[in-house]
Amino acid sequence: MIFRWSIWGQNKEKNLELLKYSVLSFKKQFGKNHRYIIYTDSPHELVDKFGNIAEMADFNSSNNEYDIDSITTWRKWCPTARINISETEFYIDSDVFLLKYPEEVDKFIKNPQLKFGILDEFNGQPWQYGAMQKKGVKEVPFVNAGFFIQKTGYSISDDLLKEKKWWEENISKEEQRHHDEQGCLAISSSKYFKDGELYIFPKDKYMLIGPNENKDIVSLENVTMFHAVYPEHPAFYKFKSVLGKILYE
Repeated sequence: MIFRWSIWGQNKEKNLELLKYSVLSFKKQFGKNHRYIIYTDSPHELVDKFGNIAEMADFNSSNNEYDIDSITTWRKWCPTARINISETEFYIDSDVFLLKYPEEVDKFIKNPQLKFGILDEFNGQPWQYGAMQKKGVKEVPFVNAGFFIQKTGYSISDDLLKEKKWWEENISKEEQRHHDEQGCLAISSSKYFKDGELYIFPKDKYMLIGPNENKDIVSLENVTMFHAVYPEHPAFYKFKSVLGKILYE
């Protein structure tokens, strides 16, 4: 299996600690016999900090369709949305943390009907699609793009590139929003959702936590994974000691 993260630009300064905890949390539960890859615009800057826990990969290339300078987080998919279709592949935001072994992932992989897996949104609302609301999203699931799985043999790449092209042609620079990429991924996933091929992880165990999402939660005892949502990631610092005990004790 492949586990992949991306970090670039100023995020390297702000989120390195979160990224380290995220990588270690997945490696703790899944073990060393898989590929853990960090894609970045300057791998030489991260080798000293991450070289012993993950592969460093440069996402700069002449044919990189996701290297877009925008408030929209397209660079998370650099250099491509699918690295190796012959393996199950996990995309993970740097503020997503695994607390215990995810039994639901095993069930998802073993279910032959399912092709893709994704997080649920805390409280589905149109703004979570960003400017992609402009396309019309009536039958699109409210999902969170911080964690996305592509099972062996399946790829979201063509679907996502189709939506990205629509975005490029129809969303002006002034209209672009942080959540546009999430909107594109949600739209890309909608036909699989309709056909029962998209698995949405249960939101009570795979939880978004932030100023507006589960903000009063005090215990992670029954939580398998949490997304300490952007921009300030307060849930990471709130539960950092819990993560530390899991990782280092």
